[in-house]
Amino acid sequence: MSNNELFKLEGKPSFTKSFPISIQHVLAMIIGNVAPAIIIAQCIGLSSNQITEIVQYSMICAGLATILQIYGIWKFGARLPIIMGTNFAFVPVIITINSNYGFSSVFGACLIGSIFLILFGLFIEKIIKYFPPIVTGTTVLSMGISLYPVAISYMAGISKTPEYGNLTNWSVAIVTLLIVLIIDHFGKGYFKILSILIGIIVGYALAFVLGIVDFSAISSAPLISVPKFLPFGIEFHYGAIITMIVMYLVTSIQVIGDVSSLTVGSMNREAKKEEVSGAIMSKGLSGLITALIGGLPSSSFAQNIGIICITKVISKKVVTLAGIIILILGFFPKFSSIMTTIPYPVLGGATLSVFSIITINGIKLISRDKMTSRNAGILGIALAFGLGLTSVPETLAKTPLAFQTFIGSSPIIIATIIAFILNIILPKNNEN
Repeated sequence: MSNNELFKLEGKPSFTKSFPISIQHVLAMIIGNVAPAIIIAQCIGLSSNQITEIVQYSMICAGLATILQIYGIWKFGARLPIIMGTNFAFVPVIITINSNYGFSSVFGACLIGSIFLILFGLFIEKIIKYFPPIVTGTTVLSMGISLYPVAISYMAGISKTPEYGNLTNWSVAIVTLLIVLIIDHFGKGYFKILSILIGIIVGYALAFVLGIVDFSAISSAPLISVPKFLPFGIEFHYGAIITMIVMYLVTSIQVIGDVSSLTVGSMNREAKKEEVSGAIMSKGLSGLITALIGGLPSSSFAQNIGIICITKVISKKVVTLAGIIILILGFFPKFSSIMTTIPYPVLGGATLSVFSIITINGIKLISRDKMTSRNAGILGIALAFGLGLTSVPETLAKTPLAFQTFIGSSPIIIATIIAFILNIILPKNNEN
């Protein structure tokens, strides 16, 4: 009977049946959850203790966001087995906001952005028609492409150090990437799903043998710690706020796709309107909490949805247990500090494959529509502006700082805005 309960949304399988699958979900998401926090913290120059803290807070926020998404409050929550975690798409945006306004302004922007996202979720039924595959696909495609420089730089090591770009760093990064690719293409079942984690373990072991793992952060981290209220402060700057609002709206499109993938892939039905709306509103509510305790913006994790679609284990109890484990781990800074010892080349080699998957998913989304001259024009011009302006940021040097932050912080924002506008104004009867 317990086995059957695994395959029911409201099923109540035994702990012995639930726990192994819950751990599978934790292992599948954990690197994707902590890597953005580590990358952002290191890029903006936080101390080792602060890096441990932001990883810790991101774990706690991911656990809370997951539980809220599964069970919901009022209209908040999809009430589906969805794992939430830190979103890579915010990496370049947060780094830019920090450089222009300071790190505390990131949390003020996240706070206001979360409120707008809740409103967006309330009215999603009336708005969703403006986000066809050509728009959402362009968003996801630009998201993947914009993250490639981050991965490549990390593969070379720590920027501005004598070791940056040396053969040791590149060797570790390439081995990590090769392990991920080999397991991803030749592995089966759970083994295949854990390709990134296994690649990181192998890369970490090689880095340790080569002497490029730094354990100093572990000794200074406390064993147990609770999150502080506004640990990095909070400030409000309209340039940062506008940028973050757009990013929250853009990444909500990913949530819509993930909810649909979950229901179609594991329940053989389309997502209900209240499930989509609830998922977005829950993302907004968890964003409010995140901003107040110093975590980073979260979103649904496609790899965990992939596990559910493969195993058909949809019991909310199983995924809730995973959320509780993630939440508990967040209260142990020693664990967070261990995650921060992962060398740059290992992170770079592993995340390059993640970013490539994001890019391909964007292409798949775009291909849902016929590539007419209209759609080709939307895609081409949106990517030209998105990638072009961020490649030569000096072209915006004489514009107001708020405009530079909004337009130049990430190609995702400008590409999405251009695609959104062109989709509205270009005639749809051009099928050539």
